Amino acid sequence: MKTAFFNRVDPVGNTDMVDQVYGDRQQLVAEISDLYPTLITPDNFDAEVEHLRDLEVVFCTWRMLELTDEQIDKLPNLKAILYAAGSVKSFATPYLERGIRVSSAIEANGVPVAEFALAQVLLAGAGFWRNSRECVDEASTFMGRNHRGHGNYDNRVAILGNGTISNHLQAMLARHKLEVVVVPSRESNRTVSLEEAFATSVAVVNLFPDRDDNVGVFNGKLFARMMDSATFINVGRGRQVNEDELVEVMKARPDLTALLDVQHPEPPKDGSELYRTPNILLSGHLAGSKGTELRRMADYMVEEYKRLEAGIPLKYEVDLETVKAMA
Repeated sequence: MKTAFFNRVDPVGNTDMVDQVYGDRQQLVAEISDLYPTLITPDNFDAEVEHLRDLEVVFCTWRMLELTDEQIDKLPNLKAILYAAGSVKSFATPYLERGIRVSSAIEANGVPVAEFALAQVLLAGAGFWRNSRECVDEASTFMGRNHRGHGNYDNRVAILGNGTISNHLQAMLARHKLEVVVVPSRESNRTVSLEEAFATSVAVVNLFPDRDDNVGVFNGKLFARMMDSATFINVGRGRQVNEDELVEVMKARPDLTALLDVQHPEPPKDGSELYRTPNILLSGHLAGSKGTELRRMADYMVEEYKRLEAGIPLKYEVDLETVKAMA
């Protein structure tokens, strides 16, 4: 099948995401398909498109080209977009409406996010976050004189959201003797409110989808309800948190911890109270594929290509309804 790599230029101008994500898998794509030798970018699309009329499959990743309807129509034989990254919400609709299939490595990208959250949850149960900031001298560091945590046995963890990453995290937490509640839950007999989730959980993990109706949903009233020494973990989106009210509660409740891998804006502006509040810990959007984990996304799409060529069902195909629900 005729294939090509599509990508926008990195805003910094010094890297190419295709190289970062696919690496040596680009050579594999060349071996298993009839790969067009030139990377297609916004700058060369119009010059190259006459050679792409028989193009059948596009391999891409973050910074997929945002083609106009007229440009897409110049690819009459295009059958599939294989996206080695997460959400396809920003570009997939016009392809799907034309019957062009779209597959995403969102399942692969969800694995390291869930692993990141799992590590933070287990450390929260152990009391690590509060303990580490309170170990400031010999007396406070001595075992028995500092916070020891609630423990990772017979305690509750709340996961906010029930999408791909939530499913991965639930499976990982199933190996531990913890009660896991999901809001909203697909199992009606386990549904709990946000208020109960915050008030009864040693760790609360935000994985809500990035929709306008979720903006600011995590407010001061919810944070104030958190049980003693609990931890709020945000690996969803920053704008879902009312950060001013979070700061206010965290200053009043030094027993609590907030771990914010995402913020709004991202990163916070210089001078933000998020930098200066001791029990709010920031990280720079680490929850996601990085380093060698990027190859997993490429591998998912290479395998998807093999299914497409063999005429068997695609494993990671998305449809219009799925796209509408994506973060």
